Amino acid sequence: MTDSLGNNPGGRGVLYVCGTPIGNLDDASFRLIQVLSQVDLIVCEDTRRTKKLLARYDIKKPLLALYEHVEKQRTGAVLEELARGRLVALVSDAGMPLISDPGAYLVKKARESGFHIAVVPGPSAVTAALALVGFCSSQFIFAGFPPRKSKKRREFFLEWIKPQVPVVMFESPHRLVKTLDDLMAMFPSIQVGLCHEMTKTYESVIVGHIKDVWEQLRGMKVKGEWVIVAYLESPENQEEAG
Repeated sequence: MTDSLGNNPGGRGVLYVCGTPIGNLDDASFRLIQVLSQVDLIVCEDTRRTKKLLARYDIKKPLLALYEHVEKQRTGAVLEELARGRLVALVSDAGMPLISDPGAYLVKKARESGFHIAVVPGPSAVTAALALVGFCSSQFIFAGFPPRKSKKRREFFLEWIKPQVPVVMFESPHRLVKTLDDLMAMFPSIQVGLCHEMTKTYESVIVGHIKDVWEQLRGMKVKGEWVIVAYLESPENQEEAG
């Protein structure tokens, strides 16, 4: 048996892991719209945000919230839907699910139960930020959210920051300046790019030496989640620049 979306699950349900726009709803792919239009259930991080995306494309589907604190409890209900032969889409609030977002437990259990997993790739704040800041990124590290405490953050930077390899991190508005303080204390010559509201009307990026970027943040009202790209030049390049 082949479903209308081109998979061959042998009559069983399919779980589609779907990338959604990170800001601008017009970034939804044709395939994403097709999948969301044809599935029986959409599992999402926040139903309010997903409803906005669905309304943009006039899609009406049942929604099930699957955020961090309920993922394990509600995975069983999703597996039951798959066992009935249903098509289920998994989305996060923005970008690819599982990337610093819920979904890994559900995907693991669905695979262990023998259900077909399909991916609908889409936008990612990680790769968008790398392209926007312009650091050399034939290799890069995604390190997620830095720890909340200063001591742990500094240890985290020592572990993840490597010369000539951009490191992408996410940070909340409440800790952004403190995180830059710790990063500057550990690596005073590092270059950083700060990306905010990517793909939206007020998209902004600040790129430069960390002290200069920190100075630009002074007096700003920092809102929303930020993406930090940190780039440490090789010691040789730092000497040449000096």
